[in-house]
Amino acid sequence: DTQTLKAQTTRSILMTPEKRNHRDASRIKRKRFQKVYFRLPKTGKKWWQFEAMDPRSKFVGRWKIFMLFPLCIEAWIFPYRLALGVPSISSEMQIVVVEFAVDIICLFDMAVSLSTATSSSTGNDVSSFLGIARQFFQRRFLIEVLPIYPYWVALFFATNDVQQNCRTDVESPDLSWICIRKSGSNFMMLWWILSALRVAPRVYRLLRDFGALESNLELAVRALQVLKFAMMIFLTTHWVGCIAYFISINYDMNWKTWVFEMEYLLPFYNRYSAASWNTYILCMYKGLNDLTNLGYVLGYPNNFGEIFFAIIVMVVSVWLEGNILGTLLNYMVDK
Repeated sequence: DTQTLKAQTTRSILMTPEKRNHRDASRIKRKRFQKVYFRLPKTGKKWWQFEAMDPRSKFVGRWKIFMLFPLCIEAWIFPYRLALGVPSISSEMQIVVVEFAVDIICLFDMAVSLSTATSSSTGNDVSSFLGIARQFFQRRFLIEVLPIYPYWVALFFATNDVQQNCRTDVESPDLSWICIRKSGSNFMMLWWILSALRVAPRVYRLLRDFGALESNLELAVRALQVLKFAMMIFLTTHWVGCIAYFISINYDMNWKTWVFEMEYLLPFYNRYSAASWNTYILCMYKGLNDLTNLGYVLGYPNNFGEIFFAIIVMVVSVWLEGNILGTLLNYMVDK
């Protein structure tokens, strides 16, 4: 009506230009922002539903770092047993107990691998349980997990089979390599073959995991490199020394072997009655001397086995030195 129109006109005339602009801006703002109501579906995760872990998560990264230590122990046990250790029922069973603990850890590692997302051969992410399990059984199960079971079965039958053939006293049988070689136990030979098949993929995985962790930017790469080189030098020295002693055992440690020469140079050492720790120190000395080419051991290889192994050690020495020098030069160039 006429009175309402007059009141609006009077109110608009009494408003200042600033108030009028503020009123217009408020109207425009109300038109631009409007409340919208919609319903979200409930997608809560149930306890039985599978959810893969991120391979870049902290737990997976720490677990991979932890797995380096049991893998290093496994890489240490095999050459030690080849040269000095025996899986007898006496004190040497401590090695078997450690191996059993490592296998239990590897089974936990299998569970972690089955719960972690992975990538397919085409580069696509695989996060479903069936897809992860398919990738695991195709790539790792036959090589890393399957050799565990026949290894322990063969050890059980081999121990019972050799007790009558390789016995040094009434209580404990001698299951060392030289006695087994002379007795010709088929079960024990099978056990040694399965032991080599069991440790080979774990040594390969140790090197592979070190390479994967070096590409992780969240870790201290320098500290990891120091740990890697320390383990490489120690384990390489250990393998070379123990295999060299193993070759001497197969030659019955006669005058053509380096152990006989060391007994001549070290009057306090007896190659047949020396303690295990004395022999192990001698093996480490032999391994480090061959890798560094210092020449502190007099004489040359006097049998074909030691000559062939010396050639392999020379190649390994060149590879190890090149790997270390290449890494150091890379850090110097970056600086």
